[in-house]
Amino acid sequence: MRAGVTIAMCAVLFAAIAAATVALSKTPDSYEPGRRPTPTIGATDNTSVTVVAGDTAGSIGRRLVANHVIDSHYRFEMLALLLGWESRLEPGAYSFEAGLTTYEILRRIHFGETSPWRVVLPEGLRLEQVTERLVESEVVDATSFLTAARTPSSDLVARTLAASRPSGTSLEGYLFPSAYTFPLDGTAEDALRQMLRRFDDALTQDLRDRIAESGRTLHEIVTIASIIEREVVEDFERVLVSAVIWNRLAAGMPLQFDSTVQYAVGEPAEWWKQELTGADLATQSPFNTYVSSGLPPSPIASPGLDSISAAANPAAVPYLFLFARGDGTHAFAVTFEEHQANVERYRGANR
Repeated sequence: MRAGVTIAMCAVLFAAIAAATVALSKTPDSYEPGRRPTPTIGATDNTSVTVVAGDTAGSIGRRLVANHVIDSHYRFEMLALLLGWESRLEPGAYSFEAGLTTYEILRRIHFGETSPWRVVLPEGLRLEQVTERLVESEVVDATSFLTAARTPSSDLVARTLAASRPSGTSLEGYLFPSAYTFPLDGTAEDALRQMLRRFDDALTQDLRDRIAESGRTLHEIVTIASIIEREVVEDFERVLVSAVIWNRLAAGMPLQFDSTVQYAVGEPAEWWKQELTGADLATQSPFNTYVSSGLPPSPIASPGLDSISAAANPAAVPYLFLFARGDGTHAFAVTFEEHQANVERYRGANR
């Protein structure tokens, strides 16, 4: 019984010390009652500090002091020790804005949040939607980002897979969907470069080899993947939709995918128009696969890794047609007659 009480008391004491240390981290060493505390970090400047693998809490704390980010490395070390984070500090190039406390800085380093600008870019966004998300998070301004993405410089794409795309095409499709942390003092090109690197990192050597063996260029595979990303809800259908695309291309048939029409007619009020009209389907655009043969000239969205893999590895099935059932899946068919039967069966479910 006494041992249990002692352990419980130690736990309470430890928690109290940790709470006190966190509280202390919110004030400078020279705090005096009645005087407004000054920020732990410089009042106006953003400061960058790099943490490398193998750094201890002590070495990181001293580096933070040397760069005027905190005023006491002892407090940083003690707080890391009490929270159990002393050996769980993530490497990275960190940017710290003015006014952060020691605890906030330690928490950032523990969780690998290299800056406060963390943005999640899900699969299936088109370039304009990526831009909107970054602008909303105050990472970039729209004009500079769109200009750099639509007409990227050779320096921006140098030594990336995007360098192999056809001349005159944008970076649509190559801005890999993921969670990003952007530096405080970064530019539009810095943000794009980070997304291009993430795209390159995602494509394993095995997948690159498979793409090389497929008989199609990387750009074509990414374009196919972008259509798959916009058309598929259930993961198991990715390779089936991929097969339909490959089979229709081999047969010389127009692809006739609604997602490509949505891309062609999209506008800020509705980037992916849900109710397409006959006029929409007749829109003259190289992206509209109802009126233009072959693949669109470039991707229509940012595909994820699963869609890129499916684009390079279509299922070995003879399907040429698909129709949405209305539940997130599709009915596939080999002949036009089978397809018409599916249309009659499921058309009502799509209204």
